[in-house]
Amino acid sequence: MTKILLIAIAFAVAFWMLRGIRRRAQDDAHDAQPSVEPGAQDMVRCARCGIHLPRDEGVSSQEQYFCSKEHEREFLDTR
Repeated sequence: MTKILLIAIAFAVAFWMLRGIRRRAQDDAHDAQPSVEPGAQDMVRCARCGIHLPRDEGVSSQEQYFCSKEHEREFLDTR
């Protein structure tokens, strides 16, 4: 009877410890910030055609972004 009780206590302690380890691992995973690639850039949308492109590849004018000089000119002509 004593052996069965000791085995049951040992299983309960092992279960409790594993549950705590798993919970800490999940909390650490939730706390970790998502990794961002060093070369990642903000994307902008062309005000004329709607295509998305990296900010430094776009043409900016009057707080708008365009995919080309032609789209910038067309957009400004329609205004």
